Amino acid sequence: MIATKSRTWYAAALVFLTGLAITGCDHVTDPEGPSLIDRFGDFSVVDSLMVNRAEVDFTASQSVVFTARFNKRVDWIVEITGDSSGAVKRIEGFSNELTAENARWAGGITDLPLFKSEPVSVALLIVEEDADTMRTSLEVLVPREYEGDVVTGFEQDEEGANVVLRNFEFELDPTSGVSMEVPAGEEDAFYILRGSDTVVDNFFVGLAEITSTSDDGYFTVPTTVPEDLFFNAFLYNFGSENTIAILEIVVDVNGNGTFDDGTDATFSSGDIVLEEPGWSAFSRSVAEFGLTQEQAEQIVAIRPILISDNSTQPTPRVPVDFGLDYITFTAGGPLQL
Repeated sequence: MIATKSRTWYAAALVFLTGLAITGCDHVTDPEGPSLIDRFGDFSVVDSLMVNRAEVDFTASQSVVFTARFNKRVDWIVEITGDSSGAVKRIEGFSNELTAENARWAGGITDLPLFKSEPVSVALLIVEEDADTMRTSLEVLVPREYEGDVVTGFEQDEEGANVVLRNFEFELDPTSGVSMEVPAGEEDAFYILRGSDTVVDNFFVGLAEITSTSDDGYFTVPTTVPEDLFFNAFLYNFGSENTIAILEIVVDVNGNGTFDDGTDATFSSGDIVLEEPGWSAFSRSVAEFGLTQEQAEQIVAIRPILISDNSTQPTPRVPVDFGLDYITFTAGGPLQL
C-alpha cells in the first residue's frame, strides 16, 4: 500500500515538473509575454525603416505608413518633423514590427505648430538599445484640414476677419501686429502683441480687435449650444516672465451687427499665464466664458489683450509679449490636433 502511494506521488510530481518545463519553454517564444530574447538578446534590424509613399495629400484621404522589422520586441519612436514649420508628430510602440496598424500618420501633430505644405524628416529611434537612428523623408503636398470654423490665421491675403491694433496709451512696440518672427502656429503668419507698461502703476499694455467681415457682422460658429461651442487659439510664449494674456469674446448688444466699444458685452477668459516657451493650444467652451445660447449667435468680435504682471515686474520694468494664431470655433470639444 505504501509503495503504491509512493508511485502515485512520484507520477503526479513528474507530471507537474513536465508541465512546468513546457510552460517555461513556451515563455521563451510566447508572443504575448516578455521572452528571454526580448530581455537579454542582442538587438538587430531585420528590415530598415521604409515609407509607403514619397508624397502625401492629407485632404485626399491619404495617410503615411511606416514599416520596419527587428529580431525582437523593443520600445520605438517614429518622430516626424516639418522642415520649415518645426511641427512634430511622434508615434510610439512596443513591438518587433512597424505596420499599418501601429505606425500610420494621418497628418496630425504631437507638438505645435501645425504641419504645412513642406518636406518632412522622419527618424525611427530604438529606445534603450545600442542602435543607429534610422531616417527617411517625404513631402507633404497638402496638410491636414481641421474641423471647425476659422476666425483668422492672420495670413496676409486672408478673408473673413478684420484685425485692428489698439494702442491706447502708445505702449505697444512697433513689432506688434502680423509677423513671421518665428514659425507660425499655422501656415506662415501670426499676430504679436508686444510692449512695455510705461505708465506708472498701469498693468494694461494694449490689445487688438478682430471683427467679422461677414454680411451680418457675426462670426460663423458650428453650434450655438454654449456647452458644446469651443473657442480655440494658439498662444506663443516668447519667454517674457511678466506676461499675462487675456482673450475676450464680444457679443452684439444692440443688434446692429457691428462692434461698438463700451456698448457691446465682453466675456473674458481671465488671466492666461504662459508657462512653457513656444506654442501652446488654448481651448474653452463659451459656456465657461459665460455666454448664453442667444449670445453665442451674436459673437461680433474677439479681443486679445496684453497685460503686464505688476507683481513680478522688476525695476526698471521690462517688455512683455505673446503671439496669437489660428483662432477657431469647434463643436463638441476642443480643436483636435
